[in-house]
Amino acid sequence: MEHNCIEETNQIVLAAQGNREAFNYLANKYQDSLLLYIGKIIPNREDALDICQESFQKCFNNISAYNNRYAFSTWLYTIAQNTALDFLRKKRIPSASSIAEENAQIDTLSSVVPSPEEEMIYGQAVENLLKAIKSMPEIYRRVAELRFIHDYPLEEIAKELDLPLNTVKTRVTRSKQQLNKIWKS
Repeated sequence: MEHNCIEETNQIVLAAQGNREAFNYLANKYQDSLLLYIGKIIPNREDALDICQESFQKCFNNISAYNNRYAFSTWLYTIAQNTALDFLRKKRIPSASSIAEENAQIDTLSSVVPSPEEEMIYGQAVENLLKAIKSMPEIYRRVAELRFIHDYPLEEIAKELDLPLNTVKTRVTRSKQQLNKIWKS
């Protein structure tokens, strides 16, 4: 697990220097989980694939701006979320052939897209959660981040961390217990 973090950090540094192969390593590592995440925002698979591709392109073009104080995955997911929301905003302009469909989509989106106040509250909650996760024993940190920050399915966590599924389940349960203890104190 430690090796994966060091390898990822090395690949980020190389990608920031313009190394396309290093960036491809990062893209391959996150492509499936990022597509799942985008799919929750953009249900159309072709559009989600386009957003995923565009997100990786933005990431590559701006990787020198990445702040290593935060997890790379958090930065990448933020880019993807913003790209997906931009796409949805552009699609909101009704076309003559699909006004009814667009109106239905807008009604659905208005309940999905958070208000500025909700975004601020969510941002503070995520920041508090990250602080709590960082104070946990190291064995639970990455599992907790993937599960509670990025909403990875247990199977994806097992694949990402190269751990048996039962080990991941146990660590998720124990990390929940750790977080409850942290928040109660």
